[in-house]
Amino acid sequence: MLKGRTILITGGGSGIGEALATILSAENKVIINGRNEEKLKRVSAAGKHISYYVADISKPDEIDGLFKRLKADNIVVDVLINNAGVTEPYYIDKKAMTSSQIFEKINTNLSGAIAVTQQFIVQADRAASNLIVNVSSAIVAFPAPNQLLYFSSKSGLNAFTRLLRYQLKDTNFKVVEVLPQGVDTEMSRGLGYTGKAPMPAVYAREVIRSINKGKTEHAFAGYTPARLFNALIPNATLRLVDKISQKLFKHE
Repeated sequence: MLKGRTILITGGGSGIGEALATILSAENKVIINGRNEEKLKRVSAAGKHISYYVADISKPDEIDGLFKRLKADNIVVDVLINNAGVTEPYYIDKKAMTSSQIFEKINTNLSGAIAVTQQFIVQADRAASNLIVNVSSAIVAFPAPNQLLYFSSKSGLNAFTRLLRYQLKDTNFKVVEVLPQGVDTEMSRGLGYTGKAPMPAVYAREVIRSINKGKTEHAFAGYTPARLFNALIPNATLRLVDKISQKLFKHE
């Protein structure tokens, strides 16, 4: 499934996105996107068949501009990996963010992914096989109070993915959701994560194997029971996850 394709990966300058781009570039044409051109240059130089476009997917005009540039360069993408994501601890009564900062984080994790997906569908060859991969988070099963914006936006992406899959069920678009749990990335280290976590390349290979097997969801083994536990006793889940997250994430 992931061979001989033209793949767009948002947030491809680091972490899981970088690892996916590097591995997939061996047998595919890969286009990475992000805000930091230096990171994008480094990744594109390290892998085969990787090019990059600088664009901030939290900004509508830059999303539109990205797809205009792809069209101008005669590039038709048949695999989209919505990987871009940002997070930081946020307690609404203790740490005031500007409205712009709040919108930027929600847009990167949710609104931007939806807008990019629409643009991808518009430009796609509908007679061919197309694939949409949304990278949400295992946090949707573990509502961590200290990740208020991240949980809210990734839960929205999880809901969008499930509804999108239903809407596109009779088309040539397949929709996959990836729900990472504790990968050793710059983002998780920035949160002060102290648990054991796989390296991005290891996790990326797991994801690729899962997609190539035709699975529509890649999550940890206990994901479904965890969601059921959360649905049945939500308040108990909140208290438990809050205690665990306080131990796993250390901050000054």
